Amino acid sequence: MEPPPKIITETEYIKPSKPIVPTPPQLTMREIEFIIVTPENVDEVFEKLKSEDKAIFGVTDKGYGDIALNLADLRAYIQQQKKIIGIYESQYD
Repeated sequence: MEPPPKIITETEYIKPSKPIVPTPPQLTMREIEFIIVTPENVDEVFEKLKSEDKAIFGVTDKGYGDIALNLADLRAYIQQQKKIIGIYESQYD
């Protein structure tokens, strides 16, 4: 009787090709105009708004702070995502 054929297992590592993903263009922020309305200038501000056909939106000081915190959270999230993307990209170098 013949012995069974010998099975040889070889491992071949194949490096995947780097996906082609273009870097998005630089973000350009739009300028925002703030008008602070106080009891002293409320009449002047509203008169100016009438002549310029604009609207006014109000936010409390807490709301303004929350907007700033949300933007800071968004910035931190984007930085985390950049680090994760960098880790994945480094796998292809």
